[in-house]
Amino acid sequence: MNPPELPSISIILTGHNEEYCIGDAIRSVFGQDYEGPVEIILSDDGSSDGTFAVMQEMAAQYRGPHRVVLNRNETPLGRGPHIRQAVELASHEWILRQDGDDCSFPWRCRIFAGVVTEHPDAVAVVSQMTHVYEEKDVTFDFPAFPAPPEGELAVRLQQGAFSSVSHYGGSMMIRKSAYQWGSSLPMTTSFEDDLMGFHAWLQGNIYELPDISLYYYRFAVKNICAVNSAARFASMKTAAAFEKKDQVMRNQLRKSKEAGLELCEDLLKGRTPVFRSREELLAEMEERRKAISHIDQLHNWWNYSFRRRWALRGPGWMGMAHSLPQKLYLFCMVFFFKLRKVKRTVCGAR
Repeated sequence: MNPPELPSISIILTGHNEEYCIGDAIRSVFGQDYEGPVEIILSDDGSSDGTFAVMQEMAAQYRGPHRVVLNRNETPLGRGPHIRQAVELASHEWILRQDGDDCSFPWRCRIFAGVVTEHPDAVAVVSQMTHVYEEKDVTFDFPAFPAPPEGELAVRLQQGAFSSVSHYGGSMMIRKSAYQWGSSLPMTTSFEDDLMGFHAWLQGNIYELPDISLYYYRFAVKNICAVNSAARFASMKTAAAFEKKDQVMRNQLRKSKEAGLELCEDLLKGRTPVFRSREELLAEMEERRKAISHIDQLHNWWNYSFRRRWALRGPGWMGMAHSLPQKLYLFCMVFFFKLRKVKRTVCGAR
């Protein structure tokens, strides 16, 4: 296949107040080994630090073959609206997203392009991603990239409702037309990946790479959705703060699930034709109702009686601990992680 025949890809790298880490993200997209048409859009959402200055400096120093586009918003739009804005700046057929604190493997574009070339009915392709953890006050470095994949990769068509499996915006490449189809629909500020991936699912087939990671996903200390338990339970003050942030996060996730549910209800009225059947829309609605019910359960958890919490507890000792009164639960978790930290320091245990 000659390069002109290869799928054209717009890499959209968005950032907000990520001066400390955006350089790694930019280097990873500048280092793609894909030989097809690529443009790289670096977009800053009104950062108050030097995020955009880093973007400008690295774009000026770039000597690679791809077109680089810079964008900065004077006033922050929020993640969902910001990504939508960046998509409108893209001129290529496929949109490959990346957050400013994550890192793409060098062959990410090349692997995705191969999948959509073999499966021209695809509106999106999704890979696995590798989690890496950031610790407070500890210098963070991404691990070395793994060896490039060799041989034929397993590819499968996603079956069932979109919400029956986990898809993350950072791990997907989506046709621009699928993004544009949903551009007039409501978009949440957070958990935009749920709705954007869902809009793609409504438009056609999603293919999965079940056995391969193409992306380092940073569990950043600043990210409420991606913090490890050791950071969360570093102290009683920190643990209590995260409990409050959890409530905010669940409200935002609920809004996303509700927006998708309302869209399904509207589509069932037949006003807008989509790729999915009535049965598939009904199945998706059921999955979203389950998710909303689970969110409500977590939101009201500490208002339940001990007996009810015990009946609903999760597996293992952490599930049992979570059924205790809230302050006692937080104390037990903080004590456990402090004890584990001492053990690792003294014994070198992992």
